Amino acid sequence: MTEMKDFVKQDNLRALPKFLALVAGFTVLGGIGGFLVAIAAKPETLEAIRVGMDRVMNMAGPWGIPVSGVVLLFPAWLYYRSARRLYGNWDPDMEEGAEDEIRRRMNFLLLLMLLFTNLETVFAFFFLAASFQYTYAPLNVVLFLIAMACIILLQQKVVDLTRSINPEKKGSVYDLKFQKIWFTSCDEAERAQIGQASFQAYRTTTVTCMIVYLVLTLMNFMAGTGLLPVLVVLVIFGALQVSYLLACIRACRRAQR
Repeated sequence: MTEMKDFVKQDNLRALPKFLALVAGFTVLGGIGGFLVAIAAKPETLEAIRVGMDRVMNMAGPWGIPVSGVVLLFPAWLYYRSARRLYGNWDPDMEEGAEDEIRRRMNFLLLLMLLFTNLETVFAFFFLAASFQYTYAPLNVVLFLIAMACIILLQQKVVDLTRSINPEKKGSVYDLKFQKIWFTSCDEAERAQIGQASFQAYRTTTVTCMIVYLVLTLMNFMAGTGLLPVLVVLVIFGALQVSYLLACIRACRRAQR
């Protein structure tokens, strides 16, 4: 036990100087950056930026959803078609190595398809929110609904194709409990993969929230954007941390039973 404590103490002492140096470096850079931005951020400059952004959004806003839909959803559909062709070559009686290769390639294509549809979801929600600040809200509402219908249809095809080659999978994209049902039908290897991806997403979101928090705090300092944007980021960060830890607590309790 004493040796273990020594190892822990040594690891902390070894990592602490680098951590303090990193914190000090970012503090200095943040202070210098904030000072320079405060000097450069004159009221007329900020007003010119705001007017320019308004002009860009007025011109590009009505085209945002259809253009992003073509750029993102059309490749997603092509990925689905490629996966569908691979499924046409799949045979349950084929050699195990060939079957695994087809499954791997299909999963890769379907994951790319989901990536593109999720990106389109982000763009669609952004341009929908932006439209209410300008004069083309009714048009963007219709375009948003069309985009969402296409996204849901494509994601349904992903699920249906995956279930065709994996009969043990359960769930429908139209079921409100789809994610829970789908996770329950996954085997241990798939759950481990989901866990690894979830942890990576947790780390990425944590870092992203902190970066956005610093940026918004700096913007509030130089442009008076208010505390609401900062609060929104902190709510997301808090929900992420609390939900992650509560899930760990529940998993620990289940393991003790």
